[in-house]
Amino acid sequence: MDRLKALATFKTVVDKGGFARAAAELDMSCAAVTRTVQELEMLLGVRLLQRTTRRVTLTAVGQEVLTHAIELLDGYDALKALSSLSASEPAGTVRISAPAAYARHFVGPALASFLARHPKVWVDLRTREGAVDVVADEVDLALCLGDDLHPSLVARRISDFEVGLFASPNYLRQHGVPDHPHELLAHSCLVCDESGGSSWQFRHRSGAEIDLSIKGTMRCSQAEVLVGAAVHGAGIVLLPTFMARDALQAGQLQRLLADWNCPSRALQLAYSSRRNQPLAVRKLIEHLVHELRPADDAPPCFSTSAVASSRLSLPRTRQAVALAA
Repeated sequence: MDRLKALATFKTVVDKGGFARAAAELDMSCAAVTRTVQELEMLLGVRLLQRTTRRVTLTAVGQEVLTHAIELLDGYDALKALSSLSASEPAGTVRISAPAAYARHFVGPALASFLARHPKVWVDLRTREGAVDVVADEVDLALCLGDDLHPSLVARRISDFEVGLFASPNYLRQHGVPDHPHELLAHSCLVCDESGGSSWQFRHRSGAEIDLSIKGTMRCSQAEVLVGAAVHGAGIVLLPTFMARDALQAGQLQRLLADWNCPSRALQLAYSSRRNQPLAVRKLIEHLVHELRPADDAPPCFSTSAVASSRLSLPRTRQAVALAA
């Protein structure tokens, strides 16, 4: 038995004052209407209607059941209306998570333009640290830096972020400028979980590759905390370059090892499935892919020549033979 249909039939019998008029309203036979109400009474274990040859009236329990039936049917109608609207016009709530540092730099402006275009959409943005988990985070979409995603997720690669090595001029004056990745083992290094943790990879222009396991003097899941620590001379930090841009432009940080490249970090938009997505979610995916993808003519974040020239006045660190080998 379709229980919602049975409740709707019961309500129609009450509204129309009888089975025959309800049958005409519902385009059903009188016998079918009667049978539906009887089955509902059997299911609930109570009599809902008092029947006479002249009229149909509600029992006391029937009145209570009718009140709850009206609430259920109204809620179902509202749900259908919402689903219909979501399929034809972007509306409703979209839940999205993003790395805290990235969200502060880029996601806010992108969402502002989306909400201006779609005023019936409400965005619930949840910033987080660490790996993405669409199910555990209870979100529709998740922006993530890196390739470590659960295989069940659908992911769209939006862009790649340059990663660089940074330290403050004051730290470099005191400890010297490393000229080779191996020399980092003799320095105070700040390990950021958002930037790949303690495994630091480097590739030289000549093609040589080095993979270092950095113990670090400080570890933190929030990149911006380590930016502040590096600015105040705590050590050398490996970061996506956009996180260090302001400090670099202010002269508070300096980029290191200009001849060595670090693997870029992928920015991906992840979600659980492409099927049956509300229109608001699909529209936000399209918008973020367009807004967060860098323009083809966007200038590089940093000038290699400028970084190289800024190193000339600082002393080089003493090289340990065992490390430089």
